[in-house]
Amino acid sequence: MPSNEPPGDARPESVVEYTITTLREAIRDGRFAPGQRLVVSDVTRRLGVSAGPVREAIRRLTGEGLVEIRPHRGALVKEYTAQELADIFNLREVVEGLAARLAACRVQFGDYRARMTQLLEEMREETEAMRGAYVDQNHTFHLLIYEMAGSPRIAEIAASLVLPIYSLRFHQRISQSYSKVSYGEHVAIAQAILRGHGPGAERAMRRHIRNSGEAMTRALQDDPPLRTHPTPNGH
Repeated sequence: MPSNEPPGDARPESVVEYTITTLREAIRDGRFAPGQRLVVSDVTRRLGVSAGPVREAIRRLTGEGLVEIRPHRGALVKEYTAQELADIFNLREVVEGLAARLAACRVQFGDYRARMTQLLEEMREETEAMRGAYVDQNHTFHLLIYEMAGSPRIAEIAASLVLPIYSLRFHQRISQSYSKVSYGEHVAIAQAILRGHGPGAERAMRRHIRNSGEAMTRALQDDPPLRTHPTPNGH
């Protein structure tokens, strides 16, 4: 599973961070499905690390809301109820709307204007060509807005709210027609930011997050997440 094995002489804290990052990305990418048990011995074998870093990674990811501990079952990849997902999108509306407003106030700094313009053009090309890179570009677009907002705390909160969405593989479920709608919403957000219009950027972002939440609800109703069933030995 890991693309880069931790160096054999890595410091313990380096191995722990490697394990946390790799496990987080595996959950985000759907390699560990919602509801799947995280058995320490299985994860250590897959990641090539010892049990200690895996236990610490599970503890940290539980704090991030990606993993949950259930009685008699242990650690599992977090499954979200409809209400929990609605709450996540409501929070994203507020946080990302604020980030967009602040980004519009700081668009003149550094190379932000050029980077956003270039990224928007790349997203247009990907949408028209129907290639798979749009998902990553969408993520990069939001990361750029967090950066432009100039608040590490906002970026941290926003990232914690986005991870559960990726773990449900929403972007693999939506149709190409919705991708075009989503791109149009990103254009509206970017145009407001590039004009330096904070209130307009916030409204456009909140509208986009609200529409994304509604699209995700429909997608999950049509195609619920696959659950990983226990193997005969209970793992």
